[in-house]
Amino acid sequence: MEEKIINSLLLREGMPKREILVDMLEDCKCDLQDMLHVKELNESHASILKEMVLIRVNHDGIDGISSESNGGVSTAYLDDLPKSLIRKIRSKRKLKR
Repeated sequence: MEEKIINSLLLREGMPKREILVDMLEDCKCDLQDMLHVKELNESHASILKEMVLIRVNHDGIDGISSESNGGVSTAYLDDLPKSLIRKIRSKRKLKR
């Protein structure tokens, strides 16, 4: 599953090197496992992982920036995961017993 996600991401323009994506994917896997309360992820989690890595790539290098204005163009960055991604995560979540 991981290799498929990495190869899919590498098809997109502006992606970092494979090694960086692999590292980000591993971080996202740990985060998702914690959020879902599971020890192993499977193929059904691939789209969530891919989206989490894309968010991490987009945030990489802009940590700490809350807004930016340049030539009348203003840009704001997300602080949290998008609501659509949170819904996906919650749908797969296993509650602790």
